[in-house]
Amino acid sequence: MTAGIYNHWMICCFTMVVMATCFASVAADEDIELLEQQAFRAAVERVAPSVVRIETVGGLQRVGKLLFGTGPTTGLVVDRQGYIVSSAFNFVNRPDSILVCLPDGVRKPAQLVATDHSRMIVLLKIETDRPLAVPEIAPAGEIRVGQWSIAVGRTFEGSRPNMSVGIISALGRIWGKAIQTDAAVSPNNYGGPLVDIRGRVLGLLVPLSPRSAKEIAGIEWYDSGIGFAIEAEHIQNILPRLKKGEDLHPGVMGVNLSGGNLYTGEPVIAVARPNSPAAKAGLKKGDRIVEIDGRKIRRAAEVKQEVSRRYAGDKIRLVVFRDGKRVKCEVELAVKPEKITPRGRGG
Repeated sequence: MTAGIYNHWMICCFTMVVMATCFASVAADEDIELLEQQAFRAAVERVAPSVVRIETVGGLQRVGKLLFGTGPTTGLVVDRQGYIVSSAFNFVNRPDSILVCLPDGVRKPAQLVATDHSRMIVLLKIETDRPLAVPEIAPAGEIRVGQWSIAVGRTFEGSRPNMSVGIISALGRIWGKAIQTDAAVSPNNYGGPLVDIRGRVLGLLVPLSPRSAKEIAGIEWYDSGIGFAIEAEHIQNILPRLKKGEDLHPGVMGVNLSGGNLYTGEPVIAVARPNSPAAKAGLKKGDRIVEIDGRKIRRAAEVKQEVSRRYAGDKIRLVVFRDGKRVKCEVELAVKPEKITPRGRGG
């Protein structure tokens, strides 16, 4: 074999190896995509028996500037005896009646039992003659930024859930209350579950905003790549209170912190409002908050986060620095008065 023929033969062999490698790579990529699709479908199928369709009748046509339609919404079974959670947004128009359509097509009238006004979720109750399917809950400690997340609803077609896929993009959002996802979240799946690749429920999809606590806050972000879900483990923890018919409200201390940027400002009390929980606990102007329930506090934003994620009636233990000494106190958070003229940042 001459050198020229040998070199040509080697080039051909090399080319064939490269082409085979490329074909194998393409095939492998296609296999991975197929496996991902199968995993997404399997995850949704696993949670589907617990995802219900909610239909409302009557109610206000407009809330603020928002015009309400009559389309169906979504809910999630949380108790075998007929308890279902959903987004409070789905009921801000105060409907005259609520119907829950179970996955098998059976319709049941529902009663609104209680509302969490901090995380904007509601608990509904239907009467059922058989146990309902309850989904598996993902422990909050296992949720990681970057993991797959699937937003599930049951609005377009009653026989099967609708879904959108994304990742967990942040934790502890909306002042420590919510998971953030880039999966498409909108009125179509508000009240539905956000699930992981194994079909376990990470949280309940709701519209929220870090800048407003109004009933319709956050609706403007729908399908934007910024969606929020309340941790399912937290919902489990407050479920006994909701079952008793107890409405939950955001808690406040009744303080204003000193001037400056919220995220960089110092956690120094400028005003402890008269008769507020803070004043009753002995907090004073000039106190520097250095610890809340064992967490070291360095910025004003950390105070807001610790207070905002709790409810009225919850007690928090504070350590403040006053006149060169550490002073401990306990504050029982109260419901925010309906009419307060804010003067700076409060908590």
